[in-house]
Amino acid sequence: MNFDVIALIVLCLIWAAFGVIPWLVVAYRRKGHGTLVLLPLAIVGGVGGAVLVPALGARNLPAVLGSLIAAMAGGLVLILAAPHVARVVRRRGMAS
Repeated sequence: MNFDVIALIVLCLIWAAFGVIPWLVVAYRRKGHGTLVLLPLAIVGGVGGAVLVPALGARNLPAVLGSLIAAMAGGLVLILAAPHVARVVRRRGMAS
């Protein structure tokens, strides 16, 4: 397997792990009530937020460090936005 592919897979796993950190804090504060459903959102938000940093043109060490911070921020944004989006969907009758 090509080294670049392995490095990208490892980097995505690290971004996902950094995206889970805010979820751990939220799960601890809520004592686990209703937080398991937010775990996939934290992972997707972490990877999605982190991918934006190199996509915007950052390179080398600042890009890696910035992407780790962006992974935590992306996970946190999706975790905090999910209950509000669900409430709006229920109010407008969009839920099936």
